[in-house]
Amino acid sequence: MLPFSLLLGIFLTSVAVLSLEISLTRLLSVAQWHHFAFMVVSMALLGFGASGSFLASFPSLLNREIWQTLPLASWLFSFSTLTAYLISNFIPFDMARISWDRWQLFYVFLYYLVFSVPFFFAGLAISSALARWSGLAGKLYFADLSGAALGCLLVLALFRIFGGTGALIFSALLGALASLAFGWKRKTSYLLSFFQWTWVGLLLFLLFWPPSILSLRLSPYKGLSAALLFPGARLLETRWNAFSRIDVLESPVARTAPGLSLEYLDPLPPQLGLTMDADRLSPITRFPGKGHEQQAFRFIEFLPSSFPYQIITPGRVLIFEPMGGLEVLNALYHEAKEIVAVEINPTVVELLQGSYREYSGGIYLGEKTRVVVGDGRSFVRGDPPPFDLIVLPLTESMAASSTGLSSLHEDYRLTTEAFRDYLKALKPGGVIFVNLYLLPPPRGELRLVSLAKDALEKEGKEPNQHLLAFRSLGTFNLLITKDAVGPKETEALRAFCRKLRFDLVYYPKMNEEEANVYNRFAVPIYYHGVQRVLKEGENFYAVYPFELSPATDDRPFFHHYFRWGHLPEIYRLAGEKWQILVEGGYLVPVVFFLAFALSFLFIVLPLFLGQRRDKTQKIRGAQQAPWLAYFAALGLGFMFVEICLMQKFILFLGHPVYSVSLVIFSTLIFAGMGSRISLRIDPEASIRLKQILLILIGFLIFYALLLPTILFLFQGKPLLFRQVVTIIVISPLGLLMGMPFPLGIRLIGGRWPIGVPWAWCVNGCASVLGSILPVIIALALGFQVVFFLAALIYGVGLLIVWKSLR
Repeated sequence: MLPFSLLLGIFLTSVAVLSLEISLTRLLSVAQWHHFAFMVVSMALLGFGASGSFLASFPSLLNREIWQTLPLASWLFSFSTLTAYLISNFIPFDMARISWDRWQLFYVFLYYLVFSVPFFFAGLAISSALARWSGLAGKLYFADLSGAALGCLLVLALFRIFGGTGALIFSALLGALASLAFGWKRKTSYLLSFFQWTWVGLLLFLLFWPPSILSLRLSPYKGLSAALLFPGARLLETRWNAFSRIDVLESPVARTAPGLSLEYLDPLPPQLGLTMDADRLSPITRFPGKGHEQQAFRFIEFLPSSFPYQIITPGRVLIFEPMGGLEVLNALYHEAKEIVAVEINPTVVELLQGSYREYSGGIYLGEKTRVVVGDGRSFVRGDPPPFDLIVLPLTESMAASSTGLSSLHEDYRLTTEAFRDYLKALKPGGVIFVNLYLLPPPRGELRLVSLAKDALEKEGKEPNQHLLAFRSLGTFNLLITKDAVGPKETEALRAFCRKLRFDLVYYPKMNEEEANVYNRFAVPIYYHGVQRVLKEGENFYAVYPFELSPATDDRPFFHHYFRWGHLPEIYRLAGEKWQILVEGGYLVPVVFFLAFALSFLFIVLPLFLGQRRDKTQKIRGAQQAPWLAYFAALGLGFMFVEICLMQKFILFLGHPVYSVSLVIFSTLIFAGMGSRISLRIDPEASIRLKQILLILIGFLIFYALLLPTILFLFQGKPLLFRQVVTIIVISPLGLLMGMPFPLGIRLIGGRWPIGVPWAWCVNGCASVLGSILPVIIALALGFQVVFFLAALIYGVGLLIVWKSLR
């Protein structure tokens, strides 16, 4: 019988660990340009693996008083969480500088090690308990996984209440409470109790009154940091929610209109800046009052996004993620009869409908405007009435786009399946308008054309008859028409570009002499590129130095253009500088090799330190390797499945945070149930374990083949309904994946006691690699392949069991 205080301590430790993991991903999103979830997860699992290696290398520690080890380990987790955050704020790691500052590779390593320390101490507490009570591993694993499941949901509420740093402090507080729980109803010195409660009090004080030293250090290259450097700039408001930090600021640089023609010489109207995760600066334009709109907003006529209104009658307009509302103003200025603005971030809507309603003229509350909080793909699949115009505004910042920092960002708005959805949502004569920042040499611009080409072909249309393209000084603009482009649209585009001195890129039967007239390159590279995409297709993609093949829902990395096979040519195009390597997800292989080296070290360390002193085990020599490989297969396979599920459900649930939190919650809570159920299975009856693994492999193959189809059927349903579907779909996988690990621990616990922490180490280290490898594989081959590989890895585990337990 396990003491309640032990299960409570394990539970609170796991809640703290998952809260810390998700807090770190959010803090990295704000401080850098990406959540680097793969790096955070690998740091956590590496810390867990290191704890198992430590116990296996020094087995005498397992003979110490367990009720002293557990409170100390959980308190050290709490202390090191806050310490690691403070140290990290002084490490000059900056993703933007990795392209020219080679010291950044060292800082990545340092950052990695610093944040692995808290997870080491948390893993030490859990692995010590598993080694001490291996026969009841099912109960311990259930407490561990159910705590982790709660942690990934709890942290979502913490961001809104305490902000990003507050959520991290709360994780440290949970660790301190775990330390108290482990010592509950046990004799401890008054000094130790005083010290523990004083630490809890300090963390509570920091939670509600955080000093400036705990403020998050932002990259100086992020839009918010740069905007606040201007004279007179000031931050007006900051709000956090589960998946973003929203800032409103006043700054000269906040007055912006992307792609504005140089023919516009008047000043822009007053504007405030709105940023998401300290970047993606979007203007909130001041409404001048009734009767003055036309003159104040005349600049809109000089924007590239005003052109679609020249060739359609703007009845119904759909705008994705309008942020500060510039494209909503555009539609209102051109007298659209109905505007549907689909904004994924509820805090943006709250600000525009609340604090800044009067400043913005209430554009999010107007009679013609309907604001929908959600993601555009789910909205379109909900079968709304058709639209005359669908607008996809700029969503990436210029800095992130130009440096390739968004290359790891999945973008389900820009996939073949998405464009097919948009085409089906148009009225006859309708138009899709998309624009990107202009970033030579051509990459994203040509990939956008290839995407439109693929979608049009799959809809049975001739791509070269349904596209129009032009460029301003800073943006590339593409129109995809429901019906074939006619002389009216062609002449309207030529007149528009002539008036505003924009450069034509493509219209049907366009002559080369019309391209590259105003903002000139040495040769008309965009005209040539678009022509080759439309005429040569796959043959052109194969020889072009950058990745141009259409992004799909299975490979949703539209902004990932790098191709390792064309490295010399890319290096030459970049002026023999290595900055452009960042576009290849450069940090992914760096972190992978770092994690691989450290994992290998932790796995082999017990061979030289712990194992030769252990003379009592029944599993020896050559018998040990297969069991370690078994636990490695479980760790690798579990992470492959979890990463795949998180990615697949991003589109289904509408946002990465919804997907990560609900997938991890569902997987862990049902894995915990599976672990608890496994107590009823005799581990010595090996046929049961073989059956479980065989059924799991069958489910994985089934999901790899049919999961996209299942999710497609429910894509347009309300969010709550989709969340319930998510839990139901994941539940059988979670139950099955939760059984093999505790059954394996029970099998080796009585025969090879020192093997328990070593198995924990190997499982954790394999999970480290399993959190990174799927990203590398999916960039090249897609997530369906990762699913099949997960089935293969569990198949290896089944083979080991089959040979070891005959």
